[in-house]
Amino acid sequence: MKNNEELVRLEQFVDNLLTKYRKLQETYRALETRLVESEGECTRLKETISELRSERSEVGSRVVGLLERIERWEVEQEEGGERQAATKVEPEGQQGILFKKERMATR
Repeated sequence: MKNNEELVRLEQFVDNLLTKYRKLQETYRALETRLVESEGECTRLKETISELRSERSEVGSRVVGLLERIERWEVEQEEGGERQAATKVEPEGQQGILFKKERMATR
């Protein structure tokens, strides 16, 4: 009788171990799936970062180009204004023109 009780207890113990083992296998498979998904997402995010950096670099270059064009335009406007000032007789004379240039430079 004692042996039979011990066998029943041992069977329950083995059944319990097998159940826990199966649960661990399921958990392991689920974690593997999550890992693969996370690695895929990480790869996609790295690609997005690379694309955004490239785009930012291009936008930065274009902005620099626009700023250079604006600066050239301002210089052309100033030169055109000086030509007009040379043909016009302004009461402030050369000092007035220099003062205007200083004001334009501080803007």
